[in-house]
Amino acid sequence: MQNKAAINQILRVSLAALILTGAMLAVYALIGRLTVNVIGGALFGYVMSVANFFALSVTVSRAADRVQAGESPASCAGSVRVSSAVRLIVLLVIYFIVLKFSPLDPLASVIPLLLMQIAIRVTEFFRKEDES
Repeated sequence: MQNKAAINQILRVSLAALILTGAMLAVYALIGRLTVNVIGGALFGYVMSVANFFALSVTVSRAADRVQAGESPASCAGSVRVSSAVRLIVLLVIYFIVLKFSPLDPLASVIPLLLMQIAIRVTEFFRKEDES
């Protein structure tokens, strides 16, 4: 992944997701439910959401490079769809194993995946036109 703008985007989205995850933990603290298992679950969820976003960014960047090199856009779009399905299955398996055999809070583990979607949209909204 040689595109500096893509790397900067990953860093911005990851920071926004970290801030949102911190806000989630603050809400847990305000309602008196903040525990070590919640913190561990939030950390696990944050790491998984950033890893998933990074994998998505690499896949899309490679597909765009292949299109520029002359490969069929339909073929590249298909590879992005397959990658999305594989990433979803891998996430489900990892979550199932970790949540089955650890005391991490399941809700606190899943919420960062949703917060990542918000982080992506917020950073897209504030992105400068010359970065697109």
